[in-house]
Amino acid sequence: MKKRLLTRALPACFLLIVLTLTVLFFALPKQDFAENEKRLLSKKPAFSFAALLDGTLTEQWQTYLADHFPLREAFVGLHAYYEQAMGQNGDSGVYRGKDGYLFAKQGKINLKKAETNVEAIRAFAQRNGLNTTWMIVPCAGYTLEKKLPPFHAKYRDGEIIDNVRAQTKGDSFIDCRDVFLQSGGIQLYYKTDHHLTSAASRALYEAYCVAQKLEKHDFLPLQTSEGFYGTAYSKSGLWGTKPDTLELFEEPGGDYTVTITEGSDKKKHGSLYFTEHLENKDQYPVFLDGNHALVKIHNNNIENGKKLLIVKDSFAHCFTCFLAANYETIYLVDLRYHRTPIGDLLKKEKIGDLLVLYGAENLASSTDIAWLSML
Repeated sequence: MKKRLLTRALPACFLLIVLTLTVLFFALPKQDFAENEKRLLSKKPAFSFAALLDGTLTEQWQTYLADHFPLREAFVGLHAYYEQAMGQNGDSGVYRGKDGYLFAKQGKINLKKAETNVEAIRAFAQRNGLNTTWMIVPCAGYTLEKKLPPFHAKYRDGEIIDNVRAQTKGDSFIDCRDVFLQSGGIQLYYKTDHHLTSAASRALYEAYCVAQKLEKHDFLPLQTSEGFYGTAYSKSGLWGTKPDTLELFEEPGGDYTVTITEGSDKKKHGSLYFTEHLENKDQYPVFLDGNHALVKIHNNNIENGKKLLIVKDSFAHCFTCFLAANYETIYLVDLRYHRTPIGDLLKKEKIGDLLVLYGAENLASSTDIAWLSML
């Protein structure tokens, strides 16, 4: 009798669960953005006979159902912790390391691509008569190898940086690895994100000042946020991970005008920090409002004629909030978004110095640096 009841109860429970999830799928409001995963969710597919016949409509509906499945983030989290329990650390693309660190696994490294990108930048600099300084930032997995789990894939940042150094003889080269070794034990990377902490960015700023014979300015704490969750957290599904602390520093009496250009659209701001982003889980865009095609920073307190072009990825954002104290004007160009000529800007503004600041992995994978040959 008990066996018969159990045989009937299990299918009934399964059907109840399916029915409940179906009702919830249609009843619950659909979200546009997954905050934990930091990505846009798919929209309801529009019907067309062409999409139906070629199978596109089916694929779109599968993605839509997966993105808006009831309690989706809870199931993602359960799956991530199940993988950890089964010894599958890293299957999500993120290693769970020691002391709360999450490390993004490194993609396939193309040393030839890095070499080509370096040559493109050097040709651009020579064509425009620029004095070039290189700062290539290694990733957390390379620098903090002792924090990684016992079994992990190799991080090849050292090979990339060594090759760049050999390739750029005659240019100024600041080895970030040496700076980090001499940093006195500060936390270099966020535990949930791939970026450098403000303390590490400040250490790089001071190394740059030494190399360029610039005055090292003093900075005071401006604001601290305790709830920063970064890109590694978003990929991991390990929602129980503690957030990072994000720190902002200011130059006493600093006065800046930040002009952000996207195509024909220009917007001016009176601060290096966009504190509205501190209300979100992804707080890193607090530095210079995140990624933009062209950002101009004008220091309203000085007229020293010092102007600098930075060709960069997002590792430059926090760093530049310190460096802005030393230059009258800094231009930051992100080649992922910038497609208009730079040469005219260099001539008009009489810019003679270039800083190349990239993450090593980005330098070895970017397909956008090639645009410099046309800029």
